[in-house]
Amino acid sequence: MREDNRQKNVPKKELNQYTFEELRDCADNEFKNLNAAKLSRTSPYEVGSLLERLSPEDRQKVLKKLSEEDASDVLAEMNAEDSAEIISEMRDSRAIKILRALEPDDAAGLLRELDDDDRERLLSKMPKGDADVLRDLLTYDPDTAGGVMTPCVISVCDDMTCDEAIQHLRKSRDSGENIENIYVVDTKNHLVGVLSINKLLWTASNKKISDIMCATIEGICTAEQDKELAAKMMTQFHHNTLPVIDSQGCLIGVITHDDVIDIIQEEATEDIQKLHGAGGDETIHDGIIYSTVRRTPWLIINLFIAFFTSRVISLFEAKISEFTILAVFMNLVASLGGNSGAQTLAISIRSFALGEYHPGDSGGILLRETFKGMLNGLLIGTIAALITGLWARNGMVGLVVFISMIANMSLSGLVGAFIPIFLKRIKCDPAQSSYIFLTMVTDSVGMLIFLSIGSRLLL
Repeated sequence: MREDNRQKNVPKKELNQYTFEELRDCADNEFKNLNAAKLSRTSPYEVGSLLERLSPEDRQKVLKKLSEEDASDVLAEMNAEDSAEIISEMRDSRAIKILRALEPDDAAGLLRELDDDDRERLLSKMPKGDADVLRDLLTYDPDTAGGVMTPCVISVCDDMTCDEAIQHLRKSRDSGENIENIYVVDTKNHLVGVLSINKLLWTASNKKISDIMCATIEGICTAEQDKELAAKMMTQFHHNTLPVIDSQGCLIGVITHDDVIDIIQEEATEDIQKLHGAGGDETIHDGIIYSTVRRTPWLIINLFIAFFTSRVISLFEAKISEFTILAVFMNLVASLGGNSGAQTLAISIRSFALGEYHPGDSGGILLRETFKGMLNGLLIGTIAALITGLWARNGMVGLVVFISMIANMSLSGLVGAFIPIFLKRIKCDPAQSSYIFLTMVTDSVGMLIFLSIGSRLLL
């Protein structure tokens, strides 16, 4: 974010900003009392949160109160789809000014969401230099390092002296990201080293950059590399930026720490929503039809799983009629098994996301999680058996619960680890509806185990 916008992070009382509740009250009055000066000092995040809830007409009423630079800050805080919708509703002249005020990577992300005709129309009306930068960024897949990088990177040449490098940095201070480390390139823009700003300032002015730079660079990204791998690199090496190079090794941009925060948040959100069969990019403000279309297929699968579980129960209808006490406790076993499996599933998927899983780990993981489930089954099963036996006044019923709990929780641990490993092996997202598949096993097989053991021991 630009330096002149950092004042918006100071306490609201000091700058007399709007709170979200105050903005919502203004919406109730059709923004008749909305103060432009106060709005310009309000956090872009708060304004963006409001715009996501408004109609197209009301969005324009708010944005007309903001300058192009302030409006760009607001759109940068919003979902790219919503920002693109807002841009498409503006006059071309104002839309272009806002796009130029955005950071290039944010502007490219917004343009990706526009229709081809709208995108090309806006690019054709922009200054050629700005349009060329955005067109280059749009050639990269949005899920790659090139798709999230910013081309605004300041570098120095290895044949410069320290004094020449400092003068160069002063001239370039408004054209790049604020960085602690400076990337060094040769005369053909190949990335050849890195240099800390402190070392540059404290070294003799006539010293060559090539003599003081570090030729070993950690965390270099290629433009086609997956953006998740780039995010993991930044967390591994604790850098503020990561350099991005093309296939010839030329420096073409950097990935900044705020880009990585967005990537991590996006991936975590996608995983947790897919885990339960919702759309990875859904929000609570999406339209009814959109969300319904995304969720319904998995709910239909869940319905058939439920029918399968019901079929399993129906196989023991006679036994349940004879020993009605089984009906009281059979959901207990399935429920605890489901919770145990969900714990394993959550840990497994998070480990995948953090890159902690390697193909050779599969056997050990499955074995450990099975034994963890078994140990939990022993502990929880003992407690459940004692309570059940006292409640039913029948020690055999407690024994049925005890054995069933051990068996189902052991199976839940195994399946909770197996599902994401299997999905990964077949090139699918490990989080995609894993909980639904887990439920199928813990419910149907759990019921089958409990009723089978009960029908044998309660003869």
